[in-house]
Amino acid sequence: MTQMDDLPAPAVRPAPPGAFTVRPGVPDDWDALLGAGSPATLSRRWITLAEGRIPGGARTLALNGGHGPSVALVGGPVAEPTGHVRFDPFRVLSGGSAADGVAELGPHPWRGRAPEDVFPCCLLMFPNYETAPAGPGAHDPVACGRWVDGLVDWARDNGMRSVAGLFLRPDFPVFTDALRERGFDIVPMVDRCDMDVTWQDFDGYLATLPRKRRFAVRRELRDIALAGVVVGERPVGEEEPELVRLRHQIVTKYGGVPDAEREAGSLRHLREHFGPENVTVVEARRDGALLSFSILVRDGAQWTVLMSGTDYDRPDASFTYFATMFYRPAELAPRLGITSMAYGLGTLQAKKLRGCTVNTLSAAALLLDR
Repeated sequence: MTQMDDLPAPAVRPAPPGAFTVRPGVPDDWDALLGAGSPATLSRRWITLAEGRIPGGARTLALNGGHGPSVALVGGPVAEPTGHVRFDPFRVLSGGSAADGVAELGPHPWRGRAPEDVFPCCLLMFPNYETAPAGPGAHDPVACGRWVDGLVDWARDNGMRSVAGLFLRPDFPVFTDALRERGFDIVPMVDRCDMDVTWQDFDGYLATLPRKRRFAVRRELRDIALAGVVVGERPVGEEEPELVRLRHQIVTKYGGVPDAEREAGSLRHLREHFGPENVTVVEARRDGALLSFSILVRDGAQWTVLMSGTDYDRPDASFTYFATMFYRPAELAPRLGITSMAYGLGTLQAKKLRGCTVNTLSAAALLLDR
């Protein structure tokens, strides 16, 4: 059974058991669906932090289990290609992002297809680079299968030409299997890095690294200390012009167009959204001058590394990036009760060398017969 209800959330009647619904926004009680092992970025405040990445705004796609949703994800209809290297399902699944390291090795099930073959597309995607089902049935093969069946029926009934999922986490294999069993192509998309905090102090962190890497880390830290660099941490401030200046440099380095107002607004938004006590700036300074920084956002026992910057005009900034991104957080984490650190996408080799594990996120694709 499928249904579509576009009424505002307060006026929506409870769906009958087995109904599949697609409704605007993310309900206020969404977080009650998240189990103990759910990623932090599946929570409502992380979704609303970056909801603009979902074309048309976030919608909740849910299978009702009788006492509320049994399985639910976030996404919604997409009318046309957006061209975004990671968020556009057509570009990803046709191979258009392969040169940028996204679905690099394929297969590309939509290669050779025209956009009109694919759109409108029902896209499953949480906006913070990891997607997984929520709800008590998130690991139940029967519930996940019924959710996928409901999604496909709803997509056909509502004029979709395809269904796609981006950034699917590997630790929800029951859900991925349900997609595959119903004809979805599953494609390796991107690798993400995480670090479990298994140590009690910095020496314990070093002990997790290979012998040569331990020596290299100690040498890096000794060299920056001899240069008079001090690494410390503080809560994010109301205004952060120094951080904005370094963000300008890193955006320029990687071919982007720097926007000081946007960077300052992002920092203010993080502070307001999570609270200054949960947004930590780890920074390296010499004689008061900022050389490097990293922004870590706390959610429960997890830190998510969201931003960084280095003053590339200063030779004495060498290796300070690693100190603020890895070494000082590794020292602080056990003291603060942090059990995991999410390092996200990109720069895989640097992250692996410093203790991160790598997991592959997948994309999924299904063209609908009409």
